[in-house]
Amino acid sequence: KTSIKEGQLLKQTSSFQRWKKRYFKLRGRTLYYAKDSKSLIFDEVDLSDASVAEASTKNANNSFTIITPFRRLMLCAENRKEMEDWMSSLKSVQTREPYEVAQFNVEHFSGMHNWYACSHARPTFCNVCRESLSGVTSHGLSCEVCKFKAHKRCAVRATNNCKWTTLASIGKDIIEDEDGVAMPHQWLEGNLPVSAKCAVCDKTCGSVLRLQDWKCLWCKTMVHTACKDLYHPVCPLGQCKVSVIPPIALNSTDSDGFCRATFSFCVSPLLVFVNSKSGDNQGVKFLRRFKQLLNPAQVFDLMNGGPHLGLRLFQKFDNFRILVCGGDGSVGWVLSEIDKLNLNKQCQLG
Repeated sequence: KTSIKEGQLLKQTSSFQRWKKRYFKLRGRTLYYAKDSKSLIFDEVDLSDASVAEASTKNANNSFTIITPFRRLMLCAENRKEMEDWMSSLKSVQTREPYEVAQFNVEHFSGMHNWYACSHARPTFCNVCRESLSGVTSHGLSCEVCKFKAHKRCAVRATNNCKWTTLASIGKDIIEDEDGVAMPHQWLEGNLPVSAKCAVCDKTCGSVLRLQDWKCLWCKTMVHTACKDLYHPVCPLGQCKVSVIPPIALNSTDSDGFCRATFSFCVSPLLVFVNSKSGDNQGVKFLRRFKQLLNPAQVFDLMNGGPHLGLRLFQKFDNFRILVCGGDGSVGWVLSEIDKLNLNKQCQLG
């Protein structure tokens, strides 16, 4: 079989958490590794029931974990882009689709959670098995976009219901009326903040004893399970409404594989470019936060393909705003790309 991806990574050994260089090959649903590419005997890891997660919130050393029912591998890449490429390739094995970096589009990993390992200061519950996460600080995996929580053993069984990006990802939840389609709420169960109040009956909701009650990922409204059906079904998109492209507006793909947005829903959407290397790797936190606030399809990492992809998605809008989080170089890079595509009449840059 041909390799989907291969290359060198650091692998953590069991003794005193030391790292050793190993050569990895991903073929089919198996990951092989050995001392170098010319080795005759390779160790193998079966990925048919595995999940992949970033190692921590800050993740300064670009490490990630492969969790299988029988073992856990901690690996470390040279830079963030290399780590993300490996994680995407490993995830594609789970989606049972051939993965090609060149053909990447928003649809490919639609609905899949982006895990990272973290701890929580208060009791937190797994959205898969509904049991509490173990340890005093509740260790487990959290999705960086939708905050779905899971035990490391449960992550592989999590439903692919991460924050929607396009019309296709909404599926059967879509609301259709005489005016066309409307944006429904996307509810996530449990793990509500301490001060949570129900939008229907104005009483306290959520619990630290079990997984209960609901929160919308878009407008952040919280409701009791009993009150959920009484709440208005159309989502108003919350405080960031002006800046958000709702998933119902991203519905068709151009012949060259780029999404095309319908403008009727969007006032003046915000396109966000973050340089994940800027500010001592603080950029990664910004990427996560913006994906939680906006449609994940509006947020781009400049270290992952540059500004061209994002500007192509937005070029049909009459007016839009761009936010660049990075240094002078990042801003210059985006400005020169705007000049190339001749978009300076329709966008403002901050």
